[in-house]
Amino acid sequence: MAPAPKHSPAEQEKLILNAAIEVIEQTNLLDFSMSAIAKLAGLSMGSVYKFVQCKEDVLIALATNMYQQRHSTYKQVLSLPLSTPQRIIAMSLLSCAKVQMYSFDDQLESIVNTNAMMKRCSPRWVDHMVNCGKVCESTFKSFIKQAADSGELVSIDHDIDEIDISTWSMMIGYFQVVRIHENWQINQLPAEGESCGALSPDHIHIRNMQRLLNTFDWREKLTKESILVTCQCLEESGLR
Repeated sequence: MAPAPKHSPAEQEKLILNAAIEVIEQTNLLDFSMSAIAKLAGLSMGSVYKFVQCKEDVLIALATNMYQQRHSTYKQVLSLPLSTPQRIIAMSLLSCAKVQMYSFDDQLESIVNTNAMMKRCSPRWVDHMVNCGKVCESTFKSFIKQAADSGELVSIDHDIDEIDISTWSMMIGYFQVVRIHENWQINQLPAEGESCGALSPDHIHIRNMQRLLNTFDWREKLTKESILVTCQCLEESGLR
């Protein structure tokens, strides 16, 4: 009879991904090796390849975990005792450290969301990441729909899609621009492992988000005062 495996499948997967994080931090997202992951995890190459068939699988798996953590944090924000516009803008006002999982989050996100990456990795891991994204999208759309159903948002149906697309686009687009500027001014990058803080209530991104949200017919529009209340609520909840 063959000996029982030392670790359960779930434990092996955790060992592999934890080892991958450490190996990537020691090298980078392009130059890490599968053998280094296996060695650090204390597993055979065969055991590693049962879970991830290539380096692309490793990156997609790490990204999926990152998105799951973000989804959990955003759900917490969307449950705060605030108006719907306040909760939407709160996602831009919370501390970046609350949604940062790795020291290489930004680079990982840029790499995994490419057509080349999707083609090279295993369907299993692509499905995991895509389904995670769909859950996030569904959660936010349901949140906006609840506001419309309650009368907090006086809306026609397409407003829900417009709020969904426009607010996410503005948040993602803003932070992409920040990363580009950081790359141009590399000497001003934060130290390795240092996380960025929260945006101030009068930051240009927050002002732009306020202007965008106030174009929709909310029962209560966003004001400077309501944004300050949002910041206070985030602080009291340990999210800022």
